Amino acid sequence: MRFKRLIAIIRKETLHILRDRTSFLLTLLSPVFLLITMAYAFSVEVREVAVAVLDMDNAPLSRQYIQGLEATGDVVVRYRAYDFVQVKRWLVEGRAKAAVVIPSGFDACLRSGQTAPLQVLVDGTDPATANAAMAHIGGYTGDFARKVVASAMGRLGAPIPQALPVELNLRVLYNPRLKLLIGFLPALIALVLSMPAVAATSSLVREKEYGTFEQLIVTPLSRAELMVGKLIPYLASGLLSVVLCVMVAVALFNMPMRGSLPLYILLSADFFLAAMGIALVISALTKSQQVVQVGAILVFFFPGFFLSGFFYPIFSMPDYMQMEAMGLPTTHYVFISRGLFLKGQGMESLWPYAVALFGMGVAYIALAAVLFKKKL
Repeated sequence: MRFKRLIAIIRKETLHILRDRTSFLLTLLSPVFLLITMAYAFSVEVREVAVAVLDMDNAPLSRQYIQGLEATGDVVVRYRAYDFVQVKRWLVEGRAKAAVVIPSGFDACLRSGQTAPLQVLVDGTDPATANAAMAHIGGYTGDFARKVVASAMGRLGAPIPQALPVELNLRVLYNPRLKLLIGFLPALIALVLSMPAVAATSSLVREKEYGTFEQLIVTPLSRAELMVGKLIPYLASGLLSVVLCVMVAVALFNMPMRGSLPLYILLSADFFLAAMGIALVISALTKSQQVVQVGAILVFFFPGFFLSGFFYPIFSMPDYMQMEAMGLPTTHYVFISRGLFLKGQGMESLWPYAVALFGMGVAYIALAAVLFKKKL
């Protein structure tokens, strides 16, 4: 081994990395990107769980209970309901992850040392959030009730009861046993259905790499016709995968499908429009299949796995991460998938996610049309 020749090779490869944007991205910037994404994802704690409250007692102690519950910082009382119908609607729509119903007589029971009833409803579609909500609400309720009863019994000179002075009626909706698989499977379907988009990224690049792109250039095809024609087969295969995934989830894993299957297929097409729009943009910027596949994995899988609400609730993330998460098609599709599978939601609840996906798809396909040049 000659040191001088070794130095020459090192210099050559160093210049290649610095001059080639793909090599520079993969060797220097992609590890930093993955480190930041994964570190923030794993450091997220479930906090500020959105809670709805129905105070049917409207007494000093019930109002004090609500103020103290919000002051913990672990939950946020975002909604004050006037009836039980409102509570159910907010839980179905996913705006509230838990609800506390304070019945009439709550104040009187606690002041007299009797057991006071309290109902807690929890959205079980996200097991991590549901467990956090139950732990925070249950722990705070026990501490609050003991302090109130201790103060009341102290004034009366009576002994403090050992039993919990609140009868907590806990009910988990949509996933009563809080099975992790039931909560994760709809989100997992949303994640794996990114594969048709990953496959679509190499479609145009393959033509460039194999030299067949020249044959397409001399045809009268417009850029729009070429791109749409490339996407439709992947879209069709993706929709077939949707049906197969639903069949496997229901038959093999006993997953409930409470919503409309035709609506799920329609909204899946909306998701594929956005995802494949991103695929076209990636294809327009690269010339190698290997590079485009690595780029697709970095765009679809890592952010989709950690930022889409698959493991950690989006509302517990920092604001800038929430903005990044809502910019991913997978995030909106996770909401759609969980809503249809577990809650049986319809278009009246899912339309914001559908509109967001459609807007992304149109914007990315337009950007791809601008970037794509029908020439060598």
